[in-house]
Amino acid sequence: MGQINEYLRMTGELYGGYEAWNYFRPDPAINNNNDYDLWAVRTRFGALLTTPYIDGYAQAQYVGLYGLPNDAVASPGGPLGLGGAYFRANRSTNASNIFLKQAYLDFKFNAMGLPGAFLRIGRFEFMDGMEYKTGIAKFDGLKRARIAQRLMASNVVHVGRSFDGFTASYDRPGFNITATGVRPTQGGFTVQGQNEISDINLFYAALTSKKDVLLPGTEGRLFYVNYDDKRNAQVVDNRPVAARPRLDSQNLNLHTVGAHLLTLQQLDSGSIDALLWGAYQFGNWTNQDHRAWAIAAEAGYQWTGVAFKPWLRALYFLSSGDDNATDGRHKTYFTVLPSGRAYAKLPFYNLMNMQDASLQMIVSPTPKTRVTIDLHHLSLSNSKDLFYAGLGPTLASGAFGYSGRPSHGKSDVGQLVDISFTHTLTKRLSWRFYYGHAFGGSIVQDVYQGKKDADMVYIDFNLVF
Repeated sequence: MGQINEYLRMTGELYGGYEAWNYFRPDPAINNNNDYDLWAVRTRFGALLTTPYIDGYAQAQYVGLYGLPNDAVASPGGPLGLGGAYFRANRSTNASNIFLKQAYLDFKFNAMGLPGAFLRIGRFEFMDGMEYKTGIAKFDGLKRARIAQRLMASNVVHVGRSFDGFTASYDRPGFNITATGVRPTQGGFTVQGQNEISDINLFYAALTSKKDVLLPGTEGRLFYVNYDDKRNAQVVDNRPVAARPRLDSQNLNLHTVGAHLLTLQQLDSGSIDALLWGAYQFGNWTNQDHRAWAIAAEAGYQWTGVAFKPWLRALYFLSSGDDNATDGRHKTYFTVLPSGRAYAKLPFYNLMNMQDASLQMIVSPTPKTRVTIDLHHLSLSNSKDLFYAGLGPTLASGAFGYSGRPSHGKSDVGQLVDISFTHTLTKRLSWRFYYGHAFGGSIVQDVYQGKKDADMVYIDFNLVF
């Protein structure tokens, strides 16, 4: 929409998506709908006011979900794809709403004689791992795709999530310090994204050594997250249901400390990249002590001097699971408030109690086109724990945000093959196509005996104006 005058700029975004699901199916004798399609529309309008000392931004969002299936939730089995989850959260086959997505003030202390200091107060979007950008498209793309949003993210499927609170940073040429205290809003599956989840409090802090400071082509970060949850919901873990406390009587208070290293090195024939990410958790999981961890290690090589610029990457993720439901200690890694599809594009699983060994191939037929093929082998880290799914808390009460199914001593989750095609038509308009096929392993087959594989297709476009 563009610049109105020296101080005021209008912003806008239009998103449209189509999804087709042919999901796993439980008992074939029960009439559950695992084969359906749905539509999503999202529009955002904003106004940015710029002054020498304080900037202000307000953004409204409309979101509509259409054609949601009213018969795609099985018992046992839960939602048969995201369409079932959308219907269960909204209780309607067509759900829509308009709400305040963002409204914040930026205090620019640079102009006040404090170079590098910054404070944002209000409602805003946030993702961990993106405290600063290098300005190098490939390096920042790796950060966004493979490091950011593992613990805190606004990008949660169609509706999204915002945060109410503050974020402060001190940015210098060699480092960045960021501290954030927030409460999340609803979102994700429910279109009622206006409401704050006031019983969840988050504090995040990070110290980032910028690219090339410690080592050439390398960035490092130390981070900390405190998650405190007192909602009217029952926790999900590997204890019997009757033994799981409610959060309003025995809350979660978890601490996560971690680090990442990311390097990108240019060679004569191409470039090599590698990353390490790790987190350790401790605190109180209701009436249990919590001790858990997760690691990710990845490496890749891109041949930049040949056609299509092929980029081959090997990825490995491992998170802890709980091996004993009766010892008073909870050992399952908790993903807090992660992105919706960043690390599981066909989200029949998540990264709790999970081992994901993957190969990824990226090719670029043209400068504006990218094709990505991922091959995942999925298994539980601990067969005595549950098989977890879910995208984190999206409601103020009632639902924990994660589900868990018994593994029956098995660990094979299955394999996932997915293909993404992204095409940037103009600077403001892009579209993408995705196809994913999941081959259910022994754990999935125990739950879904009627259909033991799953397919999902989506096509979407995004226009920024």
